[in-house]
Amino acid sequence: MARGPYERVLETLEDLDARLAGLEVGYNETNASAAEELVAKLGEFFESDPDHYVALCEAVERLVETEDSTHAATAKEHADALRDRVEAQVGED
Repeated sequence: MARGPYERVLETLEDLDARLAGLEVGYNETNASAAEELVAKLGEFFESDPDHYVALCEAVERLVETEDSTHAATAKEHADALRDRVEAQVGED
């Protein structure tokens, strides 16, 4: 059975969460680049509901620009809010 859009988004958010958790411990170029790519993948899904997505993008951008791992916690909060929203949507369907 093929994975649906919700499952793919939840998997992407799970991968992003792992990268951000690593970045909370300390800045790492590999995790930062992967986080940027994962956030970009999420853009299509969240284009109609952009608030937390835009905040997530901004936090990851600041993280990469400043190489300051404190921005990872902010990004993680927004990613968690997006995950909660998707999980609630799955529960409704």
